[in-house]
Amino acid sequence: MTKPAYKEKYPHMFEPLVIKRGKREVVFNNRVMMSPVGIVATGGGADNGRINAFGVDYWTGIIRGGFSSVALPMEIPAEGAHAGVFNMDPEQVNYMNMHLLQRSVHAYNGKTFAELIHGGRCMVAKNLELKAAADSEYQGRHVKGMDKEDMEEVLQLCREFASQARRSGFDGIMVHMAHGWLFHDFLSPITNTRTDEFGGSVENRCRFPIMALKAIRQVIGDDLIIELRLNGNDEMEGGILPEDAAQQVLLLQDYVDMIHITCGTRVDVTSRPKMHPTNYCPTEHNAYASEIIKKTPGVHIPIGVVGAISDPERTEKLLADGKADYVLMARAAIADNNWVNKVKEGREEDIRPCLRCLYCLDHGRRKAKVSGKELAMAAEVSFDRRCVVNPLSMQGISKKMFPAPLRSKKVAVIGGGVAGMNAALSAADRGHDVTIFEKSEKLGGQALLSDVMWFKKEMKAYHEWLERQVRKHPRIKLMMHTEATPEMISDLDPDAAIIAVGAEQIVPPIPGVEKAVMAFDVFGNEDQLGKKVAIIGGGDIGCELSIHLSGLGHECAVIEMSHYQAGNAELTERMSILQWMEKEHVNTLLDTQALEITDTGVRIKNADGESMLEADSVIICTGTRALTNIRDTFRDVAFDVINIGDCKKASNMQHAIESGFDAGYIL
Repeated sequence: MTKPAYKEKYPHMFEPLVIKRGKREVVFNNRVMMSPVGIVATGGGADNGRINAFGVDYWTGIIRGGFSSVALPMEIPAEGAHAGVFNMDPEQVNYMNMHLLQRSVHAYNGKTFAELIHGGRCMVAKNLELKAAADSEYQGRHVKGMDKEDMEEVLQLCREFASQARRSGFDGIMVHMAHGWLFHDFLSPITNTRTDEFGGSVENRCRFPIMALKAIRQVIGDDLIIELRLNGNDEMEGGILPEDAAQQVLLLQDYVDMIHITCGTRVDVTSRPKMHPTNYCPTEHNAYASEIIKKTPGVHIPIGVVGAISDPERTEKLLADGKADYVLMARAAIADNNWVNKVKEGREEDIRPCLRCLYCLDHGRRKAKVSGKELAMAAEVSFDRRCVVNPLSMQGISKKMFPAPLRSKKVAVIGGGVAGMNAALSAADRGHDVTIFEKSEKLGGQALLSDVMWFKKEMKAYHEWLERQVRKHPRIKLMMHTEATPEMISDLDPDAAIIAVGAEQIVPPIPGVEKAVMAFDVFGNEDQLGKKVAIIGGGDIGCELSIHLSGLGHECAVIEMSHYQAGNAELTERMSILQWMEKEHVNTLLDTQALEITDTGVRIKNADGESMLEADSVIICTGTRALTNIRDTFRDVAFDVINIGDCKKASNMQHAIESGFDAGYIL
């Protein structure tokens, strides 16, 4: 019998994972699982902790897309560290609705985990006392070192959680013992400074976590399996390293069925860009740690790994090389729920790429301008959750309820950038006939500018994916090298015109500005710049440009009028930007005004007075503004005229993608 093609190409990825527990045998369809993310509950999938129809639909969509399991984050005590998460509260009978999830997921032979999190020192609920391994301070609050009475309270919460998880029909319990939560607080020598039987040696630091695992197992017996989320590296000096984690696994493995490896700790917020790796971090960055742990003599249970895993061939190689027994994906699954099925069908080129921007985890929750080493929630949490590349994710799932078009329409899209291509695709997918008018020889618009930057490879992959989808779609016609005019579109007589003509760079009224070069003109022409470069404007693009140019050997200084550089970036992305600016020795001048550009540099003014910043080249990077003068000439060319992207509002990639998608989707 001939093997299916996907089994020939990806034999390890599509090998079922079998977990034996007593007389039970739990079989995962493949080695690709979705790691736990809170975005579903706080993205509209929960009502007071009870999973609703949106939540069921979202998780089922992940399983339908081929992932072998999903994990729903929940907390003890409820909402201790995060507001709005799922719970199985028996008083509210919230466990009842979990069976809506189980019926749907199990219909596709998928598996479900209830993830148990105790926030420990990181709890945000003001009515709860912060407790952890040892006395300390965290975010201005005292943290009590737990005594045995405190430990017993936590163990009882674990027992109750286990009972409700079984009652709710879950296949397993995933215990979070990483990222600075309570159990990791005991495991890590950074935070566990105890001198009694719960501190010091690896055996002592594992003692309380093992007590919790025993308490859970006593309740569930062999009815459910247990998975651990464990740090392979704290990414903080003095913390857990892979070799230390391996010794912990040897002690913990007899109480669980599988363990996956992650990294980072909330005790040091600067580790967040590795805990949730941004586009500045290598892919599969935890695989080296999972390999060390998996190949440690005596380790006998499946070892998984999470972290920037999204490329099918690299995933297969990771498994084939024995670096892990299974993989978990979060953002890749959010970006494309059908990731596994597309791999299975040989449609790898159709997988929608994740930008690794962390918009999904940060937007509407985190304070971007955090300082120091502690992670802070935004003062007003909106839970406006979004995936930049997938407008139907999180609260966007409600758009699936929009009524279908009553008839096929003729649609003109003016502009083939990211917004225009998204509009064309969503309109064509709804059954409309679309023509894109693009004045240049390339699709992609401003997204093309970033192709030269090493840390923008995901953006390059995304706009190339968009172009592939546009070019292969039977309902989309491309008119390249064609600058649309109102007369041309009127003659076409479309039912709808979608205007995506973009934005122009802002030239600030600085004396001598004609001596400078505009930022967009730098990309691809970096060799024309001098050694010393001054960048006026410290927003996202200005800061990214400084990293890019510094990597090419230029000495960069960024001049920013406000108190923050990259002030509009999401938290984790901004942290990566600041870390790389520091690494590349970029000179940042905040609260600084550019007064004049001369042949030798920029005359600046700040709290220290006026001075001269020497520069061989000066770059203007002060933002963009909508091309309203061009946009508005198309105002009456069709029954429906919709402005999208930067010509609607000069903004960011999320706005371009969603405004474009929406325009096509509502027709």
